[in-house]
Amino acid sequence: MNFALSQDQIEAREWARAFAKEVIAPSAFLHSREKIKPSLLEEISKKGFMTLLVPETLGGLALDAVSFALVMKEISKACGSVGVTVAVTNMIADVLVREGSSFQHQKYLADLVSGRSLTASFCLTENSAGSDAKALKTSAKKNISGYQISGEKIFVTNGAFSGFFLVMARTSDEAVSAFLVERGAPGLQLGKEEDKMGLTGSSTIRLSLENVQVKPEQLVGKEGDGFKIAMRALDGGRISVSAQALGIAEAALEAGIRYAKERQAFGKSLSDFQAIQWKLADSATSLSAAELLMLRAATLKSEKKDFTQEASQAKLFSTEAACKVCEEMIQIHGGYGYTKDYPVEKYFRDVRVTTLYEGTSEIQRLVIARNLLR
Repeated sequence: MNFALSQDQIEAREWARAFAKEVIAPSAFLHSREKIKPSLLEEISKKGFMTLLVPETLGGLALDAVSFALVMKEISKACGSVGVTVAVTNMIADVLVREGSSFQHQKYLADLVSGRSLTASFCLTENSAGSDAKALKTSAKKNISGYQISGEKIFVTNGAFSGFFLVMARTSDEAVSAFLVERGAPGLQLGKEEDKMGLTGSSTIRLSLENVQVKPEQLVGKEGDGFKIAMRALDGGRISVSAQALGIAEAALEAGIRYAKERQAFGKSLSDFQAIQWKLADSATSLSAAELLMLRAATLKSEKKDFTQEASQAKLFSTEAACKVCEEMIQIHGGYGYTKDYPVEKYFRDVRVTTLYEGTSEIQRLVIARNLLR
């Protein structure tokens, strides 16, 4: 097995690392108090970060899945809030590349490429339909003009910035379909921002749809394809969440190493104590193992092979490991780790949600087990 990255993949990682350090990192800790500024999203969009997987013929950067994962890790290492914002937008762009019509490429995908739409949003979760995605109640009733959509979506990432939303709605008792709903459509209401524990710079809102009329050309794929489209999108998204978690945890580990070298206790550096050394060693080892799982899933995706189980394994292991690493880095900081004077408390708050969104750790275990037992 070849573990070496290609030159293109290394260059993509270094490009993202330099941009993240220069442009994203300086405002990262402001995002603990305020939302990401549209001007920053504009700069990110101009560099092509919102359409990383889109083919060059459609205006994107045409990165392979491994390069994309490496880029997402670097962005998230600089700022988790920016990481999730970029990740979800790329997920929608990837759906449009695979499933979208020529019209949808020319309109909605082109809006992301050009920056006319700073971000896009994925709208699946409802009050009674989270992990149980088949239980959604939002409906799309066919009429002479297309479809009329009614319902409510929750935990809509990027809602404040998105020019359009990918909405999953039930077109019959058995079938779910996917629709592109434009910002400003009559009957579409954007709710207030959720007051979140972490990733506070990213936008997360509720979305209310009351008899929102969409045209036939706003249907993605065929009627009834929605559940398949959503699950395929989540498979790719889980690789991205793995990368997000790894980036945040890597930043926390580096902060822990710095503090351990600088802090004096009992007449010597914290880094001289075996207990501290073992925390650092175990943390670094966990993150290295997690990255290999992420890269394996991304490689399979790049090769257009089935990667559902591998994506779930990568997400499960990476996010759980990342949460543990961030917790350990707080422990190394002692009481200071519980204050906002040091960055590790932010990393801990930001990383915690990675075990929840795009399918909880418990759902990942179900996905893995079902693949093993089928």
